[in-house]
Amino acid sequence: MEAYYICFSMETNNKNIFYMGIASGQYPEKGYDLKKLGLPVRKIGREYPYLLGKERARAGRMQIYYVLLPEYSGKTLFRGRPKRWKEDRAQRLLEEAEERAVIGYDCREQVSAPQLTRNPMRIPPELMAVCLYQYRPFDKLCISLPGESREQELDEALELLTPYLPRMKQVTFAGEEGEAAGLLEDYLYEEFGIIMTRTAKVPDDRPWLDLGEDGSWESYPAVSSGKIKCVSRRETLKFLDTTVKSGYNTKVD
Repeated sequence: MEAYYICFSMETNNKNIFYMGIASGQYPEKGYDLKKLGLPVRKIGREYPYLLGKERARAGRMQIYYVLLPEYSGKTLFRGRPKRWKEDRAQRLLEEAEERAVIGYDCREQVSAPQLTRNPMRIPPELMAVCLYQYRPFDKLCISLPGESREQELDEALELLTPYLPRMKQVTFAGEEGEAAGLLEDYLYEEFGIIMTRTAKVPDDRPWLDLGEDGSWESYPAVSSGKIKCVSRRETLKFLDTTVKSGYNTKVD
């Protein structure tokens, strides 16, 4: 039931985000003036609910807008082989689309596919909250934090956890422990009477909030079991990319 976790007063928060991805194996649409019109901005045909908030929980809905850059700019003249984009041309197309999304659709958060950026991408907490919300109802949860994490990482975890804690029966911790793990343990017991337990193996009977990734694309750990309900930066990006390519979408410009 939708009201299962809404145990205390929440303010409503709606958010638009903009995703830039790649359409694998695709070319620009024939007859479409890409130079004049730019990459078409589209939106997902539904909004996604989420819960978020450390001190005053917010019930929100997220609308996802996006563009997909065709993997190839065209074909070579003589042999018809796929032709890659010139980096500055692709960058300009994406920047123009991003500007239209910000101005036209109030997309205050932007996320890029890993192939489009050299640096680790910040994932909006609302987007991770959308992924966690999809596993409800649950009253058990596993969490991992970076080994050297401190209060900043703890705040991020509590933003995601707090709306669910009033009905939580068990929280387990997996992975390397740092200062934030001890602070989380104290917080859970003092505020909610929850005794945090440890585990060497992530259980598959509950969502796993994995914030323990170190931020580099190459070193993200693989999910150890297809049954595990993992919410991590990597899995959130996979959800976002799969969602925009699902076909239930609308062209908006």
